Amino acid sequence: MATVSANGCEMYYELDDFSDPWAADTPTVWLQHGVGRSTRYWHHWVPPLAGDYRVLRRDMRGHGRSQDPGPDHKWSLDELITDMRDFLDALGIGRVHYLGESISGILGILFATRWPERFASLTICNSPTTIRSDAARALADDAGDLQRVLAEEGAVGWVRLMIERKIISATSPAHAEWVKREWAKTPTHVLQGITKTLDGADTAPLLPDVKVPTLVLAPARSPITPLSDQLAMRERIPDAQLAVMEGPGHEVYIDCADACIARFRAFVAEIEGRKD
Repeated sequence: MATVSANGCEMYYELDDFSDPWAADTPTVWLQHGVGRSTRYWHHWVPPLAGDYRVLRRDMRGHGRSQDPGPDHKWSLDELITDMRDFLDALGIGRVHYLGESISGILGILFATRWPERFASLTICNSPTTIRSDAARALADDAGDLQRVLAEEGAVGWVRLMIERKIISATSPAHAEWVKREWAKTPTHVLQGITKTLDGADTAPLLPDVKVPTLVLAPARSPITPLSDQLAMRERIPDAQLAVMEGPGHEVYIDCADACIARFRAFVAEIEGRKD
């Protein structure tokens, strides 16, 4: 079990590297999960990547095996991106190819505009620029009141709702039960705190300021990530690339894993001047 202290929080992480041990300067790719998830959600990405890259995964503050800051913690997007910077500093890692899923794609945009020198590239997966009214209703109830749903239903009740609405993937009954068990590990107060950070947040004005190579892995049918937002990212981020994934719902990195991994590998290889 590997942990490191960063920005006042003990963070759990995993680093997989099966590249040639004599290879110098093996690039690092960082796979960062979204709300309610953990490093375990990227398990299927590690084998296809770790033969050529150092694969870094981290449990976000309050998630998985990272420290819970407590029910009275005041969450902020600024704190979450400072967590990311200090995490890299604590590990002595200068630059990474960052892939952020859902909220972590939003954090990736914020990070890239503040510390672009730390990203060799940015990949945004399943991420809106803002949570619109239709998305809020899909995530919660008809009134879009997610805090009420969390207070009354807890983590498991919320994820059950999202499975029904194809926001969270469950490819079989066994997979659905695994997802519920994993979400149950995240305290409800963490979910309440971190989701509140997205109220009114909008990364659209920052898109032209993203100056690192960017790939958008866009779900074609996500209830919370309109394809129009993905197209806006491609148009407004300088020289951004877009790959639309024809999955059934929001989590294309699970439902279209092979296609997503192949596109991500090709993108990173292009930047590194490799063949893939």
